[in-house]
Amino acid sequence: ISAMTSKKVHVMVVDDSMVARSMIIRGLSAHPGIEVVGYAINTLDAKLKIPKLNPDVITMDVEMPGLNGVDTARKMRETAPDAVLMFVTNLAQYAIAGYEVNALDFVLKPVNYFSFKLKITRALEAAQKNHGSILQVNTDHGTEYIKATEVWYIEVQSHDLLYHTAHGVLKTSGALKKLEEKLQPEGFFRCNYCYLVNLRHVQYLHGNVVAVGSDELQVSRNRRKDFLLRMTQFYGTGGK
Repeated sequence: ISAMTSKKVHVMVVDDSMVARSMIIRGLSAHPGIEVVGYAINTLDAKLKIPKLNPDVITMDVEMPGLNGVDTARKMRETAPDAVLMFVTNLAQYAIAGYEVNALDFVLKPVNYFSFKLKITRALEAAQKNHGSILQVNTDHGTEYIKATEVWYIEVQSHDLLYHTAHGVLKTSGALKKLEEKLQPEGFFRCNYCYLVNLRHVQYLHGNVVAVGSDELQVSRNRRKDFLLRMTQFYGTGGK
Protein backbone atom coordinates (compact mmCIF):
# COMPACT_ATOMS: atom_id res chain seq x y z
CA ILE A 1 0.00 0.00 0.00
CA SER A 2 1.53 3.31 -1.02
CA ALA A 3 1.34 6.28 1.29
CA MET A 4 -0.70 9.30 0.40
CA THR A 5 -0.56 12.92 1.53
CA SER A 6 -3.58 14.13 3.54
CA LYS A 7 -6.10 16.02 1.46
CA LYS A 8 -7.69 18.76 3.53
CA VAL A 9 -9.55 21.95 2.73
CA HIS A 10 -6.86 24.46 1.75
CA VAL A 11 -7.15 27.90 3.34
CA MET A 12 -5.18 31.08 2.61
CA VAL A 13 -5.02 34.07 4.97
CA VAL A 14 -4.70 37.62 3.60
CA ASP A 15 -4.04 40.23 6.29
CA ASP A 16 -1.41 42.96 6.76
CA SER A 17 -1.62 42.74 10.56
CA MET A 18 0.79 40.17 11.96
CA VAL A 19 -1.26 39.92 15.18
CA ALA A 20 -4.56 39.27 13.36
CA ARG A 21 -2.87 36.99 10.84
CA SER A 22 -1.28 34.87 13.57
CA MET A 23 -4.54 34.52 15.49
CA ILE A 24 -6.47 33.52 12.37
CA ILE A 25 -3.83 30.97 11.35
CA ARG A 26 -3.78 29.54 14.89
CA GLY A 27 -7.57 29.18 14.88
CA LEU A 28 -7.56 27.56 11.45
CA SER A 29 -4.73 25.17 12.28
CA ALA A 30 -6.71 23.80 15.23
CA HIS A 31 -9.30 22.35 12.84
CA PRO A 32 -8.41 18.80 11.70
CA GLY A 33 -10.01 19.22 8.27
CA ILE A 34 -8.08 22.39 7.36
CA GLU A 35 -4.59 23.04 6.05
CA VAL A 36 -3.31 26.63 5.91
CA VAL A 37 -1.44 26.64 2.60
CA GLY A 38 -0.09 30.16 2.85
CA TYR A 39 -0.69 33.80 3.64
CA ALA A 40 -0.31 37.20 2.04
CA ILE A 41 0.58 40.48 3.77
CA ASN A 42 -0.94 42.89 1.24
CA THR A 43 -3.12 42.97 -1.86
CA LEU A 44 -0.24 42.69 -4.35
CA ASP A 45 1.13 39.69 -2.46
CA ALA A 46 -2.36 38.14 -2.53
CA LYS A 47 -2.81 38.62 -6.29
CA LEU A 48 0.50 36.85 -6.93
CA LYS A 49 -0.07 33.96 -4.52
CA ILE A 50 -3.76 33.10 -4.96
CA PRO A 51 -3.38 31.58 -8.48
CA LYS A 52 -0.35 29.54 -7.33
CA LEU A 53 -1.82 28.27 -4.05
CA ASN A 54 -5.34 27.73 -5.47
CA PRO A 55 -6.99 27.80 -2.01
CA ASP A 56 -10.48 26.46 -1.32
CA VAL A 57 -11.14 29.17 1.28
CA ILE A 58 -9.68 32.69 1.58
CA THR A 59 -9.93 34.89 4.66
CA MET A 60 -9.25 38.46 3.56
CA ASP A 61 -8.69 41.66 5.51
CA VAL A 62 -10.72 44.49 4.01
CA GLU A 63 -8.49 47.41 5.01
CA MET A 64 -4.99 46.95 3.57
CA PRO A 65 -2.46 49.21 1.83
CA GLY A 66 -3.02 49.61 -1.91
CA LEU A 67 -6.24 48.04 -3.15
CA ASN A 68 -8.66 47.23 -0.34
CA GLY A 69 -9.87 43.67 0.22
CA VAL A 70 -13.07 44.17 -1.78
CA ASP A 71 -11.17 45.38 -4.85
CA THR A 72 -8.67 42.54 -4.47
CA ALA A 73 -11.57 40.08 -4.25
CA ARG A 74 -12.96 41.41 -7.53
CA LYS A 75 -9.61 40.65 -9.19
CA MET A 76 -9.40 37.31 -7.37
CA ARG A 77 -12.72 36.16 -8.78
CA GLU A 78 -11.16 36.19 -12.26
CA THR A 79 -8.73 33.39 -11.32
CA ALA A 80 -10.48 31.77 -8.32
CA PRO A 81 -14.22 31.89 -9.06
CA ASP A 82 -15.08 28.97 -6.76
CA ALA A 83 -13.02 29.90 -3.71
CA VAL A 84 -15.04 30.51 -0.55
CA LEU A 85 -14.34 34.08 0.56
CA MET A 86 -14.61 35.38 4.11
CA PHE A 87 -13.84 39.02 4.90
CA VAL A 88 -12.14 40.09 8.12
CA THR A 89 -12.89 43.72 8.96
CA ASN A 90 -13.68 46.24 11.68
CA LEU A 91 -16.05 48.04 9.31
CA ALA A 92 -19.48 46.43 9.16
CA GLN A 93 -20.53 48.59 6.18
CA TYR A 94 -18.29 46.47 3.92
CA ALA A 95 -20.93 43.73 4.21
CA ILE A 96 -22.89 45.31 1.37
CA ALA A 97 -19.87 45.40 -0.95
CA GLY A 98 -19.20 41.78 -0.08
CA TYR A 99 -22.28 40.64 -1.96
CA GLU A 100 -20.68 41.89 -5.20
CA VAL A 101 -17.86 39.38 -4.87
CA ASN A 102 -19.94 36.58 -3.34
CA ALA A 103 -18.38 36.75 0.11
CA LEU A 104 -19.75 34.03 2.36
CA ASP A 105 -19.36 35.81 5.69
CA PHE A 106 -17.67 38.55 7.71
CA VAL A 107 -15.50 38.34 10.80
CA LEU A 108 -15.36 41.61 12.77
CA LYS A 109 -12.11 42.73 14.38
CA PRO A 110 -10.94 42.24 17.03
CA VAL A 111 -11.31 38.58 16.15
CA ASN A 112 -13.19 36.54 18.75
CA TYR A 113 -11.97 32.94 18.68
CA PHE A 114 -15.31 31.27 19.38
CA SER A 115 -17.20 33.40 16.86
CA PHE A 116 -14.44 32.79 14.32
CA LYS A 117 -14.62 29.03 14.92
CA LEU A 118 -18.34 29.00 14.07
CA LYS A 119 -17.82 31.04 10.92
CA ILE A 120 -14.88 28.98 9.66
CA THR A 121 -16.97 25.81 10.15
CA ARG A 122 -19.57 27.38 7.85
CA ALA A 123 -16.84 28.22 5.32
CA LEU A 124 -15.54 24.66 5.51
CA GLU A 125 -19.01 23.29 4.79
CA ALA A 126 -19.31 25.62 1.78
CA ALA A 127 -15.92 24.48 0.46
CA GLN A 128 -16.96 20.86 0.86
CA LYS A 129 -20.06 21.52 -1.23
CA ASN A 130 -17.85 23.05 -3.94
CA HIS A 131 -15.43 20.15 -4.01
CA GLY A 132 -17.43 17.23 -2.68
CA SER A 133 -17.47 15.98 0.88
CA ILE A 134 -14.31 15.41 2.85
CA LEU A 135 -13.83 11.75 3.73
CA GLN A 136 -12.13 10.86 6.99
CA VAL A 137 -10.12 7.67 6.56
CA ASN A 138 -8.62 6.04 9.65
CA THR A 139 -5.54 4.07 8.61
CA ASP A 140 -2.80 2.23 10.50
CA HIS A 141 -0.65 5.35 10.05
CA GLY A 142 -3.19 7.82 11.40
CA THR A 143 -6.22 9.76 10.18
CA GLU A 144 -6.24 11.00 6.59
CA TYR A 145 -8.66 13.47 4.98
CA ILE A 146 -9.42 13.22 1.29
CA LYS A 147 -11.87 14.93 -1.04
CA ALA A 148 -14.50 12.53 -2.35
CA THR A 149 -14.02 13.97 -5.84
CA GLU A 150 -10.39 12.74 -5.84
CA VAL A 151 -11.29 9.10 -5.16
CA TRP A 152 -11.23 6.91 -8.31
CA TYR A 153 -13.00 3.99 -6.67
CA ILE A 154 -13.30 2.17 -3.38
CA GLU A 155 -12.56 -1.56 -3.25
CA VAL A 156 -13.59 -4.05 -0.61
CA GLN A 157 -11.14 -6.82 0.31
CA SER A 158 -12.34 -9.08 3.11
CA HIS A 159 -13.07 -6.61 5.94
CA ASP A 160 -10.85 -3.86 4.50
CA LEU A 161 -11.69 -0.90 2.26
CA LEU A 162 -9.12 0.41 -0.22
CA TYR A 163 -9.48 4.00 -1.43
CA HIS A 164 -7.82 4.23 -4.85
CA THR A 165 -6.72 7.71 -5.98
CA ALA A 166 -4.15 9.32 -8.28
CA HIS A 167 -2.00 9.88 -5.17
CA GLY A 168 -1.96 6.29 -4.00
CA VAL A 169 -4.11 3.90 -1.96
CA LEU A 170 -5.50 4.27 1.54
CA LYS A 171 -6.43 1.18 3.53
CA THR A 172 -9.01 1.17 6.32
CA SER A 173 -11.75 -1.06 7.70
CA GLY A 174 -15.47 -0.65 7.16
CA ALA A 175 -18.53 -1.64 5.16
CA LEU A 176 -18.85 -0.70 1.48
CA LYS A 177 -22.64 -0.61 1.79
CA LYS A 178 -22.53 2.34 4.19
CA LEU A 179 -20.19 4.25 1.90
CA GLU A 180 -22.40 3.49 -1.08
CA GLU A 181 -25.38 5.09 0.67
CA LYS A 182 -23.32 8.15 1.60
CA LEU A 183 -21.56 8.69 -1.72
CA GLN A 184 -24.22 7.75 -4.28
CA PRO A 185 -25.59 11.36 -4.35
CA GLU A 186 -22.04 12.52 -5.22
CA GLY A 187 -21.75 10.38 -8.34
CA PHE A 188 -20.56 7.04 -6.99
CA PHE A 189 -22.08 3.78 -8.24
CA ARG A 190 -21.41 0.11 -7.55
CA CYS A 191 -20.23 -1.74 -10.68
CA ASN A 192 -20.01 -5.08 -8.88
CA TYR A 193 -19.80 -6.52 -5.39
CA CYS A 194 -16.19 -5.35 -4.91
CA TYR A 195 -16.06 -1.83 -6.39
CA LEU A 196 -17.76 1.50 -5.72
CA VAL A 197 -16.82 3.70 -8.69
CA ASN A 198 -16.59 7.50 -8.88
CA LEU A 199 -18.30 8.14 -12.23
CA ARG A 200 -16.38 11.38 -12.82
CA HIS A 201 -13.21 9.30 -13.25
CA VAL A 202 -14.62 6.75 -15.72
CA GLN A 203 -12.54 6.76 -18.92
CA TYR A 204 -14.58 4.25 -20.92
CA LEU A 205 -16.86 1.23 -20.66
CA HIS A 206 -16.11 -1.62 -23.05
CA GLY A 207 -18.09 -4.82 -22.69
CA ASN A 208 -17.91 -5.75 -19.04
CA VAL A 209 -14.76 -3.72 -18.38
CA VAL A 210 -14.77 -0.14 -17.08
CA ALA A 211 -11.61 1.99 -17.01
CA VAL A 212 -11.46 4.14 -13.88
CA GLY A 213 -8.46 6.39 -13.48
CA SER A 214 -5.59 4.19 -14.68
CA ASP A 215 -7.23 0.88 -13.63
CA GLU A 216 -9.61 -1.51 -15.38
CA LEU A 217 -12.42 -3.06 -13.32
CA GLN A 218 -14.99 -5.76 -14.03
CA VAL A 219 -18.64 -4.77 -14.30
CA SER A 220 -20.98 -7.58 -13.27
CA ARG A 221 -23.54 -8.62 -15.90
CA ASN A 222 -26.52 -7.91 -13.69
CA ARG A 223 -25.24 -4.39 -12.90
CA ARG A 224 -24.04 -3.34 -16.35
CA LYS A 225 -27.35 -1.91 -17.56
CA ASP A 226 -27.91 0.12 -14.38
CA PHE A 227 -24.28 1.23 -14.35
CA LEU A 228 -24.51 2.50 -17.94
CA LEU A 229 -27.81 4.26 -17.19
CA ARG A 230 -26.40 5.93 -14.07
CA MET A 231 -23.29 7.02 -15.95
CA THR A 232 -25.44 8.54 -18.72
CA GLN A 233 -27.57 10.37 -16.14
CA PHE A 234 -24.49 11.63 -14.32
CA TYR A 235 -22.88 13.18 -17.39
CA GLY A 236 -26.26 14.29 -18.76
CA THR A 237 -26.73 16.50 -15.69
CA GLY A 238 -23.30 18.06 -15.99
CA GLY A 239 -21.35 15.68 -13.77
CA LYS A 240 -17.63 16.41 -13.55
